[in-house]
Amino acid sequence: MPHQANILRDTPHTSPIKKKTRANILLATLNIKGRASTLLGNNNDISKWSAIHHVMRERKIGLLCVQETHLLPEHETQIESLYSKRIKVLNSRDPFRPGNSAGVAFVINKEILNIDDLETHEIIPGRASVLRLKWHNEAYLTIANIYAPNNHAQHPEFWNTIVRLWRERNIPNPDFLMGDFNITEDALDRAPARLDNEQAIEALRNLRFQLNIQDSWRINNPTMRSFTFYSNTNSHSRLDRIYSSPAHELSIYGWDSCTSAIPTDHRMILVRYAPTNTPFVGKGRWSWPTSLLSDAKLITKISEIGKQTQQEITDLQRHRSESENPQRSWEEFKSKIRHNAKITAKEHLYKIRQRVRQLEDDLRKTTENNDLDTNESTRRQKAWIESEITHLENKRFKNKQQQGQAKWEDKGETISKYWSKINNSKKP
Repeated sequence: MPHQANILRDTPHTSPIKKKTRANILLATLNIKGRASTLLGNNNDISKWSAIHHVMRERKIGLLCVQETHLLPEHETQIESLYSKRIKVLNSRDPFRPGNSAGVAFVINKEILNIDDLETHEIIPGRASVLRLKWHNEAYLTIANIYAPNNHAQHPEFWNTIVRLWRERNIPNPDFLMGDFNITEDALDRAPARLDNEQAIEALRNLRFQLNIQDSWRINNPTMRSFTFYSNTNSHSRLDRIYSSPAHELSIYGWDSCTSAIPTDHRMILVRYAPTNTPFVGKGRWSWPTSLLSDAKLITKISEIGKQTQQEITDLQRHRSESENPQRSWEEFKSKIRHNAKITAKEHLYKIRQRVRQLEDDLRKTTENNDLDTNESTRRQKAWIESEITHLENKRFKNKQQQGQAKWEDKGETISKYWSKINNSKKP
């Protein structure tokens, strides 16, 4: 493996941010285990990237670091042609087997992040890459994406080389370093519990010391167990992590580990970053799911409520008072139809989500089980729950995909609001 540093693009930090960006950002990392999957029901060479696009849009992920991309130049071109309106992909390929091994990529959501003046350092091709970008106001973010070797004997040289080349390139210390580390630092992060190779652990900890980063999730959850990978030997491990600068300790929250619609045997790790000097952003205003506009049962119910309200307003023209007047009737009408719409939305859209939430709760309880290290059937139960969650997420993604394809068939070739929306460029 060649250990050399290359700069894909190095732009001077002089120009101000041209686009508005969010006051906080959701960061995520996931080992996607290749570019395609037969589970998605097609023979597309980059079928997983449709799911990646969907997940970033649905969860509003600002930046996703992915590992094991296995992308050739023609695959990168295909992704650019299909999904460039919403995402920008910066991939680092393995120099020897780019289509079958390693590969790390930054996937940037154009609706959330500014993509002007990006600076990317390729530390170890296909294994370690660094992105430096302008974000909120004049702030910069430095983020490293790591895919460590499976062989622990290679880890000391791998981590030491990253430190050396990082210093040689004079790259600022990272705000976040994330990815698949293929090693755990604590026995608690494996089931059955055990320590990994001591020399490999020491080299990783030296890198963390040199770059001044810490495992903030573990610091705040010193006894909790959470696993991101299940092996065919019936063992679990927390291989995927997000390290952060101690300076951001009070600015990161909302840690999550979840399955997604992207077929892989790893779980996605997410955290939200919001500097202390940025404005508070609430949950926002509830809006009707567009799919409810064609629900005949709901429309009939709203029509009945509307007729009743219209009659009330007509009657109040003769008997108006402070407590009974058309304005109050109108407000009650809106409240009633909103209430009915939310009930219908839960019935239509959230059956699978509710099942996933139940399974996630079962998974948490199983993970906290005291006999996880010693009882093989408990570990099998945990693996089954994770596979069931993955199945449901894939099912939900396919439903969304079919709805999108049907809508395109219906309105994609006619000038309409839908046509304008999908053809407009995405901006923060």
